[in-house]
Amino acid sequence: MHLPIPALGRLRRLAPLLSLPALLAVGCGDDTLIEGSATDGCTTECDTTTTSTTISTTTVSTTSPSTTSPPTSTTSTTDPATTGPVTTTDPTTDPTTDPTWTSTGETTTTDPTTGTSTTTGTTTDPTTGTDTDTDTDTWTGTDTDTGTGTDTGTGTDTGTGTDTDTGSGTDTDTDTGGEELFPPPGEFGDEEFGVQELDLVGSWSLQWDENAPWNSELVIDDLGGFAWRETSDACQKETLATGIIWVENSQIVLHVDTWERQLPFDTEPYVNETFAPPFRLRLGYSLQGSYLALAAPEGIVEAEPYLGRAFTRQSVEGEFLAGEWRGEAELIGVPEGAKEATVIVRDRFIAYLDPEQGVDPEGLGEILHDQVFWMADPPVPGPIVYEGGNWTCLDGCPQPAGATLINGANLHAYGPYAGLQHLMSFASGRAFKRDVPPSCQ
Repeated sequence: MHLPIPALGRLRRLAPLLSLPALLAVGCGDDTLIEGSATDGCTTECDTTTTSTTISTTTVSTTSPSTTSPPTSTTSTTDPATTGPVTTTDPTTDPTTDPTWTSTGETTTTDPTTGTSTTTGTTTDPTTGTDTDTDTDTWTGTDTDTGTGTDTGTGTDTGTGTDTDTGSGTDTDTDTGGEELFPPPGEFGDEEFGVQELDLVGSWSLQWDENAPWNSELVIDDLGGFAWRETSDACQKETLATGIIWVENSQIVLHVDTWERQLPFDTEPYVNETFAPPFRLRLGYSLQGSYLALAAPEGIVEAEPYLGRAFTRQSVEGEFLAGEWRGEAELIGVPEGAKEATVIVRDRFIAYLDPEQGVDPEGLGEILHDQVFWMADPPVPGPIVYEGGNWTCLDGCPQPAGATLINGANLHAYGPYAGLQHLMSFASGRAFKRDVPPSCQ
């Protein structure tokens, strides 16, 4: 859905376009993406600052506006006069549990010298529902000792004794770890999304220089396991996240078993609860050659706020890049006392790029980042941020792939992947690069 932008706001946004400074021409070889450093045959020098102003809003409409939501936090926009309410959409996919697959086994052993020991175990496949381990140990024994003795001297001593010891105990241990509360995980390398999943196998570095003071490195193996290591403070601090990963449509899903840093989403002020593993992250992603970008909240990286973007095209306007582009990020977890996982919060990143005003491949635009906590009833809106989205395509805006500047000097790459047209941040610290030597060795 396109946010309404009144004509007054359009005129205000047009002014910076008409006075754009001369852009540095960037040349590039065939089928080579433009990179912020001179590693792939292209060089550009840009001021990477992003302009935005800050205003405050107090209401954001949701699908359940029947009750008053808490005030939203800081909101920034390029044109406060034109800001209107934002309508969010209900999650289209709710986690479900499939408990239909069950495997039951029984083992019985008998020791005639001591009694009977019986162990019964029942297991449900963790990929579909409950993993239950139940052990029952029962021991019953009878020990009888009878003796008679005769001592003849001045008297007779006869002794008879009986000792009976009977014990019975039951020990039951059930440990599921919460895995059964989530839907079954995807199968890495399957027929549906296997090609995209195998494209992700390898080592990815958010810093393109291994000597940077901090780094975020994601390693994905060919079975779908991931290890996400972050280093900071000149290698004095290191945290790790682990789990499994798979692809669903234009998003990656990370089922997190270990997360040693802050939760990527700030949930406690809105739902009075935080979430420890296991939880899931569903993130939009774009893959262009040896570069990977994520649609993710700033907190996905702890050392510095993550400012990368990854969009897929939703609509086409004009001859070049105009239209709506969208990316989403979700946290899926189990609220306290709940019996199944649910969507806790969803972030949306929406770029509205207006059609070019003339023959040159450039135009006005706006980028929206909003947040809704769907766990609450009714849903609670989080902060809303508006960024500038004026765009200027480089090298004549070749199709289907090329590069563009958005909101000043923020370099983005665009091109097709897996049947969709993608637009992604293209700079060190905002996009991952494949096979950079590991940091802090």
